[in-house]
Amino acid sequence: MANLYNNSSSTNLFVNATQARKDTRNNSIIHSEVTAIESAVIANIDAGVLFANIISSTTMTNSNVYYNVWNSISTDPTKLDQLNYVKKYFEDRGYGVSVVTNTSSNNTISWNISW
Repeated sequence: MANLYNNSSSTNLFVNATQARKDTRNNSIIHSEVTAIESAVIANIDAGVLFANIISSTTMTNSNVYYNVWNSISTDPTKLDQLNYVKKYFEDRGYGVSVVTNTSSNNTISWNISW
């Protein structure tokens, strides 16, 4: 019988924590959020504006679930991981990123991206 906890790559049968976290992300939501933010950034670059505010029209900005998780009103580790992943994606490219309350709804988030 194989040892499930053996660190040898040829006999490692159990997924590591890094891979487990990656596998639980909903990549389509993350991809959709990133591309929506990228589109807003490109449009504002073309317009000569040094920031973009994404207030609605994305999965994360249209859902109070993400607002509640970001503001620690409720817990959902997967959704918090998705938010942090998107935030880090842009920070790693040198953008300033703030996740703030959408003042129109007061129960959803908006992304404020600056460069």
